[in-house]
Amino acid sequence: MHISNNQALRNTVIGFILLFLNCSLMAADRPNIIFILCDDLGPGDLGILWQNQREGKQKFATPNLDQFANEGMILTRHYCPAPICAPSRGSLLTGRHQGHCAIRNTQFDKELPDEYTLGSVLQKAGYATAVIGKWGLQGGKYKLSREGRRGDRSPELEPSHPLLRGFDFYYGYTGHIDGHFQYPHEGNRPIYDGYKDVTDGLAKCYSTDLFTARTKKWIVDHHKAHPKQPFFTYLAYTAPHVSLRVPTTSHMTKTSNYPAGGGLTGGVQWKADASHGQINTAKGDYDKGMHPDFAKAVGDAGQPWPEHATRHATMIRRIGDAVADVVQLLKDLGIDENTLVVFTSDNGTNSEDLGEDKLVKYKADYFDTFGPYDGIKADMWEGGVRMPTLVRWPSAIAAGGKSNASSQFHDWMATFCDLAGVQAPALSDGVSIVPTLTGEGKQARSTVYSEFRIGGITVDYKEFEASRRGRKRDQMQSILIGDYKGVRVDIKNHQSVFEVYHTLKDPKETTNLAGKPGVPTQRQFQHAVLRSRRIDPLAKRPYDNALVPAMTGLATRPGLVRKEFAGKFDWVPQLGNGTPSGRKIVKGLTVTTGAQQFVGFLRVPKSGVYHFALSTNGKAVVRLHDALLIDADSQYTAGSKALSGKIALRAGLHPLRINCLAPDNAPALSLEWQARGEKMKPIPNAQFCVKKGI
Repeated sequence: MHISNNQALRNTVIGFILLFLNCSLMAADRPNIIFILCDDLGPGDLGILWQNQREGKQKFATPNLDQFANEGMILTRHYCPAPICAPSRGSLLTGRHQGHCAIRNTQFDKELPDEYTLGSVLQKAGYATAVIGKWGLQGGKYKLSREGRRGDRSPELEPSHPLLRGFDFYYGYTGHIDGHFQYPHEGNRPIYDGYKDVTDGLAKCYSTDLFTARTKKWIVDHHKAHPKQPFFTYLAYTAPHVSLRVPTTSHMTKTSNYPAGGGLTGGVQWKADASHGQINTAKGDYDKGMHPDFAKAVGDAGQPWPEHATRHATMIRRIGDAVADVVQLLKDLGIDENTLVVFTSDNGTNSEDLGEDKLVKYKADYFDTFGPYDGIKADMWEGGVRMPTLVRWPSAIAAGGKSNASSQFHDWMATFCDLAGVQAPALSDGVSIVPTLTGEGKQARSTVYSEFRIGGITVDYKEFEASRRGRKRDQMQSILIGDYKGVRVDIKNHQSVFEVYHTLKDPKETTNLAGKPGVPTQRQFQHAVLRSRRIDPLAKRPYDNALVPAMTGLATRPGLVRKEFAGKFDWVPQLGNGTPSGRKIVKGLTVTTGAQQFVGFLRVPKSGVYHFALSTNGKAVVRLHDALLIDADSQYTAGSKALSGKIALRAGLHPLRINCLAPDNAPALSLEWQARGEKMKPIPNAQFCVKKGI
């Protein structure tokens, strides 16, 4: 296909006009964004999702969270990246699923790479950015410990402190294990305001209250100083993770344990004078403020609720009160209509006794806080990865909505970029779910992919399928093909069999459909996972050395499709939904100026392990299939070689996509490869091809 110069010029002009109109509209209409992430909140912890449906007396109400859900949309199939906190948070912040994220398995406190984050991309888009609460991806010499660590740590030495990863403001725990302590002063766990340890002024401050009050203060301060600037707040609660600590007795009444009202004048409040506690609930008795609805509750057997149940339900109710408090603040400030609030959890419900004193062990089967699913935290079954997710945005999301479209944490980066009026980085794996939220436009299908390794077994709860109880976890992996989830645990090699479940019709995963007519085959699942991920030497997998399968049955001809896009970009953009200003078939990597995308196939002559290298005087990102091959963007120096590391490829055709930004001055782009036993050399143009008929 050939486009004339005149037509290309017209397309370019049209592209600039559309880009200008889009940016102008978004500048006037960009929402504030608040992302609320709970720690170990299970899919059965919400009344509207599960507890309200339960029979008997072993259930608890969550009225404020129910109201929040009714005022917006429930995402019924939103998945965390892995069933434990560190990788989930890493994928959320970088927009990369677990096949590409640098934080995998139980790599707590690992340094978050200096790449694009939710903070940095929104910061570039003109948002004020803040993190309040648990971070846990700070890097440095911090070690896991249950002893007090104040005094022998220095946040200035943490290489991926939030202030170094795109956030203007930080208040909270930087260390992972610190987030297990709901009273930082009593537990001697450091809370940092930026780099300053402020724990001494936090006696009797309960973490949920503390982070809520600080969030409210930051929003008020920002709105007062910059009323026209949109903001992004990442509010990361440490509850309901054990230890099972409850609030103080500061505001106990017959019907509530939370300060009356909410927003500007009610609810939890930040106090300028911290001499008697930084927040208005920092008084009364530690850990005695059980919610009145639960304090004398009786279970199905006529016995009082066990202490772990009363504490857990109180923690959940406190979160609901806090969310309602924040929403009231948005209303008081007149910004509620155009503020998007996302509420979700990092992984499934826990069944642990960790914490500063091992106060009580939580037993998830008392309330069945895993919901209508099998599995809890650390399981790849739905109960461990299918998150309770609520989204509220009054001006754009219709109340009472529900969507069963599948999505995963890494989709939030593309979604927030879409709302901010900028392209998502090509390094990110997600798609914008704005069409799902607003009901406008066509929703692209998300890649829902997970891999994870941990010891232990699936707990022996009578609610779970008998074949699943006591089953070894170890290496685990799952991927969605359409509405079919392929999942395997205790993986020994790439031939380990996937169980297959229809997650819409069978969310409890009771009927294994593997081998049934019309269901994706083992071969399809095996091919899909290999084409979606890259090896991480620090998180080894039994399938790391398997050959990525080639495409078959395609007729091709030489060349690549080069699409050109108008606009200025701060990073190599995804370009997936953009309208190109120019399009033509070119011979090899014939580069022009500006943003462009090369699409076609790479013909691999023989099966084996390959290494690739890319050089450009601009920036570029390369993918083979959906696997991220080369990052020549986030930390790339123009003119240097960006390396792929090893990738095992089967001989044949492999889909190739290169997104690049080329400067006006002498644009250049080259790609080299090296098979085992050979030298690195340029890839001949004859190895690039497109489908016949294009």
